[in-house]
Amino acid sequence: MPIVVTGAVFALWEGRAHKGAGVVNVPGALVWNELATTDTAKAGEFYSGLFGWKPDVKQFGPMEYTIFQHGEKGAGGMFQITPEMTGVPPHWLVYFSVDDCDATVNKATELGAKTMKPADDIPGVGRLRHLRLRHLRAHR
Repeated sequence: MPIVVTGAVFALWEGRAHKGAGVVNVPGALVWNELATTDTAKAGEFYSGLFGWKPDVKQFGPMEYTIFQHGEKGAGGMFQITPEMTGVPPHWLVYFSVDDCDATVNKATELGAKTMKPADDIPGVGRLRHLRLRHLRAHR
């Protein structure tokens, strides 16, 4: 059953025999999770208390960004939805690693994905594109 915290929906999963992603941080695999919220204090307290994450708050120019640390590794990030982000609801976003961001975006749009905004090049992180994957046609 989905849970809503500060407006963003998430779900819990008990892996049992399957413990989750066996491969991460390589092309074709999950690389990051990110929360956009209207209340970073409340969300940070909730997720830190629930999962034992340690919030590491960074300042990137005018933007405050929280990295949730799970031990020595980053488990995800969080930022405040600002008034300039009109119409952006609270949400969790997943990122996947690819070898070539632009080529992968081109292929995804051929298959029916929609780009949400122009590419961002983030120093030390990589090139990012946001896609909406709703109503994709089947790839054969």
